[in-house]
This record gives sequence, structure tokens and C-alpha cells, in this order.
Amino acid sequence: MDTVALHSPPSVASHPPSTMDAQRMRRRKFYFFCIFIIIYSIFVVSPMAILLTFSSLTPSPNFTLHDFKLSTFNLSTTPTPALTTNLLLTISATNKDEFNEYDKAFHFEKLGVYASYMDQQITPPTMLPTMYLRSPGVMVWSLSLNGTEVPVTPGLAAYLVQDVTVGNVLISVEVRGRLRSKSGYLSRRYRLKVSCREYIMFRNESDVIGFGLKRPFVEGCDVRVKPLKTVMQILTSPFH
Repeated sequence: MDTVALHSPPSVASHPPSTMDAQRMRRRKFYFFCIFIIIYSIFVVSPMAILLTFSSLTPSPNFTLHDFKLSTFNLSTTPTPALTTNLLLTISATNKDEFNEYDKAFHFEKLGVYASYMDQQITPPTMLPTMYLRSPGVMVWSLSLNGTEVPVTPGLAAYLVQDVTVGNVLISVEVRGRLRSKSGYLSRRYRLKVSCREYIMFRNESDVIGFGLKRPFVEGCDVRVKPLKTVMQILTSPFH
């Protein structure tokens, strides 16, 4: 009797996938990778690049001090040193940003203007309303800064008498507040610090410091802006 050998059919799992299946799998992985790169670029890379570019463009408003008249500048030494000041001035802000092709606008908020001598405030701040300045644009303010018997230190009073004796006193007009720079749909807030320093010619009258007059002039001011938030803080909290 002949013997018939029985062979079980080969297992499908024991064979590797065909070349066609391997190519199809590689193509599918490549498509998924391309879709991931496109989505990542649209929702992550592009917003970050736009935000970083905008954040690197520090706003540069120009402040200019025009008419300046110090009509009262009286120092009393009894019982304690105190200074009375009356200052009339005209100051302007100009939006001439070098990137004005993007229609960058400035929002000035909580602006206060005051006078100082040797870094000591000698008048209360005069608050300005919130203002909006397009590019290009100019805004002008005529202000009166008044300080009545503002206490000063004995050392400061001594320096003031010396400066008047020489005939020149350095008065500084300070502007403090916030600036919001807006370009398209993007905006960023900054701290604004402006210093306009001028020498005033004085003359003595009786026993007190008299008054100084300054002819009309045009003098640029030192402007500094500092972001309220760093770029990393903006990236981690873009909606705040």
C-alpha cells in the first residue's frame, strides 16, 4: 500500500508582506508626515514667527518739547525747604515708525506729566486722557505744571541755590505711562518713559529764587519703552 503524505497549508502570517504592501505602507506614512508638518506649520510655527517678528519691532514714538516757560520758581527755607513751581509748556508726540507701511498705531494710556529737578519730582503729575495716534500722525498738548510748596531736602535746596547763582538750572519734564502698539490684529503693551531736559536761565530777585524764561524752541526728548511682558510670557499666555 502506498503511503500518502499530508502537508498542512502554509501559514499566512509566516510570510512577509508583499513588496506592494510595503510600498503602500511607506507612502501612507509619508502622507501622514506631510499632513502633520503642514498642520504644525499653520497652527504653531507661523503664529510664533509672526509674534516674534512683531515683538522684536520696538515702537519708537517721538516726543518733542516746544514752548517752555518757567514763570514761578520760588524757594522758601523756613520752616523747612519748599519749592513753588509754575511751568507752562507745549509738548508733542509723533508717530513716524519706520514700519508704518503696516499702519502701526499707538495707544497712550495713563500718561502723567510732571517736572523734576535732580531726579526729584517738584510738581504733581498732570494726567492726560487716553489717546490714539495713527501712523503717520502728530498730537500736541499745552500744559501747565504747578507745584505749591513742595518739600525738598536741604541738600537739594543747597544745590538749587548754587545753580541759580551760576545762572543755569537743569529742569526735566517727565512723561510716564503706558503705550500699546498695534499692528493689524497684533498688539503689545509697553512702559513708556520720556525725559525732556533743558537748562533754564535764571536771575535772582530779593531773597528768593526768581523766575526763568525760555524762548520757544524745538528739542527732542529721550524716549524709552520697555515691554510689560517678555516674548516667552506672551508665547505661554497668548490670550492674556
